[in-house]
Amino acid sequence: MSHILLTHQHSEFTSRVRRGGFELNMGPVTALIVMMVFIGLMGLFSLTFLNAQSTKGYMINKLEDDQQELVSDREINDMLILQARSMKNIASHPQVQDMVRPNQITYFAPVVGIASAN
Repeated sequence: MSHILLTHQHSEFTSRVRRGGFELNMGPVTALIVMMVFIGLMGLFSLTFLNAQSTKGYMINKLEDDQQELVSDREINDMLILQARSMKNIASHPQVQDMVRPNQITYFAPVVGIASAN
């Protein structure tokens, strides 16, 4: 178990950390530098984490925009397919224009029967 002792010795700030026979004396400047390094490392860690989160958000927004663009393209393609299949377009096709109406039309009665093997 470690303890930090803060004492005033001859108007000089020192801290002592004891761990199993190891004693570390720090002055006020060293303690300030250690705190600044620790705060800097914490800031770097939080910036790295926040940057990763914002990058994920950017990617999600980009994918949603791509999805909307694909949906719009699909709707345009569906509209073009329906236009190509419309009767007006088919009737104006040159191959249909070359067709001739028959003189006599004969209708046959429908054959309703079920084939069976005996």
